[in-house]
Amino acid sequence: MRTLYQILLTCAMLTGMIACENETKVCDQTLRADLHVHFQRDSAFKVPGSDTTAHLIRDTIMPKVTLYAIVNGVGRDSINKKQPLKDIFMPLSPAADSSVFFLRVDSTLTPDTLTFRYKRNRHFISPGCGFGFYFDLDTAIITKHTIDSVVINTKAVTSSNDTHLTFFFFNQ
Repeated sequence: MRTLYQILLTCAMLTGMIACENETKVCDQTLRADLHVHFQRDSAFKVPGSDTTAHLIRDTIMPKVTLYAIVNGVGRDSINKKQPLKDIFMPLSPAADSSVFFLRVDSTLTPDTLTFRYKRNRHFISPGCGFGFYFDLDTAIITKHTIDSVVINTKAVTSSNDTHLTFFFFNQ
C-alpha cells in the first residue's frame, strides 16, 4: 500500500511540473514599445486673387534618413542610416527618464537633435516574458533646423503600432 501512495505521489508531481513547464518558458509577446514618429510637410501657398494662405498637408518620404541614439552625450547607437523613410521608430530607454536622438532627414540638410522626457511604467507581461515598460511622453524638445513643428498624437507609448508624434518639416 505504501508503494502505491509513492507511485501516485510521484505521478502527481510529474504531472504538475509538466503542466506548468511550457507556460513559464515561452514568451511570444514583444517586450518593447517604441516611439512611432510620422513625417509630413505643410505646403503653404497663396490663394490666387486673395490675401489668404492655404495649407496643403501631405505625407512625405524623406530621402536619406539617419537616426542615432545619443547615449551619455557622447556615444551614438545607429538606428537607421541613409534610408528613405516616412516613419521612424525610436526605442526609449527603460533605465532613464529621457532619451536623446540625432536625426538627419537628408545628407545635405542640417541635422536636428530630439530630446524626449517621459515617465516609465513597469508592467507585467507574462511568466515567460517577465516585465516590460510603458512610457508616458511628457515633453518633446527639438532643434528647428529642418523640423518646423511637432504634434503629440498620443502621450501613452504602449505599442509601436500607434503613431505617437508627427513631425512637420520646412519646405526645402
